[in-house]
Amino acid sequence: MRSDSGAAFFESRFLPLVFQSYVSGVVAEELYAGALDRQAIRLVEKYVGALERAGRVVAPSFQDWKEAGGIIARITRKEPNLKSKMQQVLNDVLIALCARRIGADLYTFNHDDFDLIRRHRHFSLKVLMQSII
Repeated sequence: MRSDSGAAFFESRFLPLVFQSYVSGVVAEELYAGALDRQAIRLVEKYVGALERAGRVVAPSFQDWKEAGGIIARITRKEPNLKSKMQQVLNDVLIALCARRIGADLYTFNHDDFDLIRRHRHFSLKVLMQSII
């Protein structure tokens, strides 16, 4: 969404699916945290706001947080070389658990972290190709 062509591509794909899509509160936080200028803030508000107005938001539950802690611990035990990365992966674990809880497909460009998580907890993952934007 950072370029005009990327924004146009996203909008052409996003708007028709707004009533079939959800946004996680975790994703909204990450998008707002990365919106460092007015244009970026407007883009985030436009897309997140559309889903929010449509009631298409999901946030981690207490159970999701508990399960996320268990998944992080399990990954750390089985793959101790990844321990320093686990705090970064926590948001992705929460996103995956939210998608799993509502029976949604999770779409991402970040296949490495989500493949790692899926080795420890199954959820529906759809990996997007970077070259499309």
